[in-house]
Amino acid sequence: MFEESVEEKVQEILTLAIGLHQRDSLQEAEELYRRVLDLVPGHSGALHFFGVLQHQKGDSATAILLIRQALKFDPQYHDARVNLGNVLKEDGQFEDAETEYRKVVKTQGNNANAHNNLGVVLKAQGKFDDAAKAFELATQLSPQNADAFQNLGNAYKASGRIEEALMAYRQSLEIDPGRCDSHLSLGRALYAFGRIDEAVTVYKKWLELEPDNPVALHMFNACDGAHVPDRCSDDFVKQTFDSFARSFDEVLERLDYHAPELVGGAVARWLHEKNGLTVLDAGCGTGLCGKFLRTQAQRLVGIDLSPKMIDQARIAGNYDDLIVGELTEYMQSHPGMFDLLVSADTLVYFGALKQVFRAAFETLKDNGLFVFTLEKCEGDMPENGFLLNPHGRYSHGQEHATDLLLAEGFQVESSETVVLRREVRQPVAGLLFAARKRA
Repeated sequence: MFEESVEEKVQEILTLAIGLHQRDSLQEAEELYRRVLDLVPGHSGALHFFGVLQHQKGDSATAILLIRQALKFDPQYHDARVNLGNVLKEDGQFEDAETEYRKVVKTQGNNANAHNNLGVVLKAQGKFDDAAKAFELATQLSPQNADAFQNLGNAYKASGRIEEALMAYRQSLEIDPGRCDSHLSLGRALYAFGRIDEAVTVYKKWLELEPDNPVALHMFNACDGAHVPDRCSDDFVKQTFDSFARSFDEVLERLDYHAPELVGGAVARWLHEKNGLTVLDAGCGTGLCGKFLRTQAQRLVGIDLSPKMIDQARIAGNYDDLIVGELTEYMQSHPGMFDLLVSADTLVYFGALKQVFRAAFETLKDNGLFVFTLEKCEGDMPENGFLLNPHGRYSHGQEHATDLLLAEGFQVESSETVVLRREVRQPVAGLLFAARKRA
């Protein structure tokens, strides 16, 4: 009788904890998971969900330990093993994640979710053909799984299987017509394969479905070319980067992304070993520049429009202060505050640069340094000095950007052509500037 009453009590507490967890009441849920584990230290369900909660709080290492402990007590707990793979995947431990997913599909060959997630980590390791096979199995097991078809399209695209990628994206949209990332992926794939007119049609249809969607509007403008805004809207930037904040660093690694290290190298060259600086990382994203700035910064501030990118930067731990906000407004409201201002791959979302350059000048102390990158316009340059490209980012002319800096009172220390990343297997030419505020 005593055994039964304890078991009933544990189940009651666990059910309540899971309900709180699902409502994002993490602190209350954690307290209840701990109560369950006090009563039954080897309770696999409590260990599993407590591990998932720790991952949500940013402590992946503890999450992995807890879920592994749950599996030690119950090796056939497949949901826990899938979540272990998910935590390992999001922590960048792709080989370990692959191992866990393979254990699940070996014993549960009909687990579409496990096949789908296995494909994700295979693709992350560059195993595109194997990833496609995993996604194909997922779509066969779950024919209405729009996510699996989206991932299948990504794998086909990475392998250069053009028509198959387009078909997969279209299938994802047939299942879920309002799926933003499939509209975006289909449009971008068409652009990448030189089919701009078809991309315009995709974005136009998306706009008809969602006339207020800022991403649909911006990408339509980028491909159509009839209306070119002076900069990306705040809503476009926030929605775009919130949507892939967790996978951002992984994606950029696959693109051989160099902007943060280029900016860090320029800072080291022009400031040498100078320390004790007050530094602003304008458009900090997930904080990739932080490690290059930390040693010279007494105070390092990051600002970004995307709350979820800021969450990732906070996990990285290099910043003294992280702010969700628009960088131009922030700089204008903090005059003469910073010794160093950096902006890596952020001003590509600005067409007209005059206002942001003026704000940069205002926020710097006398002799303060401004280091930033732009994408370089390789073709004919319009009179306004910038182009909005079909991929959605702006490119600029080197001479035009230099003239604007001089007009705002900067002394241009250096401007050079660099390679920022690879896109569609081609190098993306950029401009790396270092400019100093004249006293």
